[in-house]
Amino acid sequence: MIIDQGDELKRESVTGEAFFATGSIIYMLVVLLYSSHAYFSNSLSAVIDIYSMAYLAFAIGFSLLRRKKHFVKFSLAALAATAIIAAISLAYMSSIPLIGNSIIGEAVNVGIAFAIIFPTTAIAVFGFYFIRTRPLKKYAKGIGAILLIVAIALFFYYQLYGFGYKGVNADDETVLSYYAFKAMQAGQNPYGIGISNVLKHNSTTYGFTLTTENKVVGYLDYPVLFVLALAPFYYLAHGTASSIIYSANSAAYLIFLMLAILSFAAAISKQRLKNFKMLLPAIFVFILYFVQILSVQYLIMAIALIAVFYSIDKWYAFVVLGIAASLQELLWIPILFAIVYIAASRGVIRGAKASIGAIAIFIVINGYFILENPGIYISHMLAPVNGYLLPFLLSPIPSLLMLFYPVSMHGLELIFYISITMGATVVYVARNKMLVASMSLFAYFFLYHTLAAYFAVSITLLFFIIVMETKETTAKRIKKRRAHNPIPGQRLKIGYVVLAVLALAMVVVIAHSHYSYAHDFGISVSYEGMSANGTYAILGISNGGNKALNASVLEVYSTNSIEENTLGLSVSQPEYITNMSICNTSCMESNYMNYNILALQPGQGYRVKLFLPTNMSSMRCEIYTKYYYYECPPVTINNLEQK
Repeated sequence: MIIDQGDELKRESVTGEAFFATGSIIYMLVVLLYSSHAYFSNSLSAVIDIYSMAYLAFAIGFSLLRRKKHFVKFSLAALAATAIIAAISLAYMSSIPLIGNSIIGEAVNVGIAFAIIFPTTAIAVFGFYFIRTRPLKKYAKGIGAILLIVAIALFFYYQLYGFGYKGVNADDETVLSYYAFKAMQAGQNPYGIGISNVLKHNSTTYGFTLTTENKVVGYLDYPVLFVLALAPFYYLAHGTASSIIYSANSAAYLIFLMLAILSFAAAISKQRLKNFKMLLPAIFVFILYFVQILSVQYLIMAIALIAVFYSIDKWYAFVVLGIAASLQELLWIPILFAIVYIAASRGVIRGAKASIGAIAIFIVINGYFILENPGIYISHMLAPVNGYLLPFLLSPIPSLLMLFYPVSMHGLELIFYISITMGATVVYVARNKMLVASMSLFAYFFLYHTLAAYFAVSITLLFFIIVMETKETTAKRIKKRRAHNPIPGQRLKIGYVVLAVLALAMVVVIAHSHYSYAHDFGISVSYEGMSANGTYAILGISNGGNKALNASVLEVYSTNSIEENTLGLSVSQPEYITNMSICNTSCMESNYMNYNILALQPGQGYRVKLFLPTNMSSMRCEIYTKYYYYECPPVTINNLEQK
């Protein structure tokens, strides 16, 4: 019996895709849970970081080896490894009583999202199946149109009357967008206004983003389409600012989620529509993306990414790339890698045209506001990576560095830029469309101020690419291109990797050692137990650097009933920092969030008294200056000895 090698590889590819989808679903669920409880145990952070890097290796391996023989064995091994690490992570999480309640709460949210989005998406996919493949030639389009109408009607019925699940809450991004829109209505430059006072006085409603200078980010730091996408909803809503923001946010969520579902269903290739094996897990990943989003703009980002990869091989790709780049900086990384892929697969000249065209579209959309004040515009666009935002150590690389080999904030910034360069190099050398997504995930893992939604963007993008693939792949075209424009030899490829790793290592060492962290900051912390009645704990802080510093201290704690709270401190005695207060409006006078500025002399130690609220289960602290940041090892109350 002769076995067709092509059919065998095809079967392996489909099975490998199923394994990868399973691993992706597990990872997204674990990160969703972890992102709400990132600091429950000393070991958990490192375990999750290792798990994330294992998944990253799985994603890159999937991108490179998916069409190769024995990929199923690789997928099975990688899936088993990630599942074991996930189980270890969950075992650590389950040691905290609150986690059980949290899992139930998250399961309810995920269940509601699936109850609404899955039937809607499935019916929409079948609608486009009839329209595009026309299995019943005479009636196909009519049946498809009816199914799409049913999907839309079912979606809005479930949203408005069935589950009442209307969308995400308004956050500081939404508030910034609204007040930027109001500034544009008044003929003002939206990048020249500040709304710190609005965010300070509504901190419990909208939240805030804190900087290492103890200030609130109260200015627009996104391209102008971030605002204009919601402008119609702001224009139509009426009432107070808070009611307009809420109404516009809810309406926009419903409209853009429905558009995202329809875009996803419409972009699926005919071959995939006829072969449903990958569609079900792709839909699962697609829905998990929406469970993790923070604002309406993430819905629009999904639509933009679908459009980018639907058009990536077409002449008008530069238009879509420019529009997507005008929506959010988070998209700049996959857009850059998409342009690099075009240059690698279609030639450098084609890539240069796509790049120039995308920049031209971006300037057309944003040019007026750039010319209004170039300095403000550029500085605001770079704000998410300029080394001044307090880190969210969900990202694996900064998290591990801060735990074991801390570096300065600007060191983290340079590391992120190097990761982008490495990602672009890999995409160009490999000429693999899948790597646009997996190397975007790689870059986000190096970003120090990151969120679970950033990871979800890259993972979902991988599945967008998979379901949009057709039989007419780029393999033959790339092979032909290689004959006329060969990639440098194997030694030069290795040289790229070696140079990138050396540059990364050099930045890390310099940012830690003589010229930066250890030389100037050198903070270390020890927990010295808590009071006999459990009302406070003692924290030892040492300044091992060579400079006197005025450093800020924050305590972040979790209780059995509240997920996470931030407390500010005030200095009352030379020996102790006491008088803990919840960090709300009282901590935000004069645009400052945190008043506990401690003067740290070089080579000296200090004791800090941390008051413990009722039912506290875990805590950590953050110590920082403008350029340096230290993440105290998280500790559970049970691990503190009574003294």
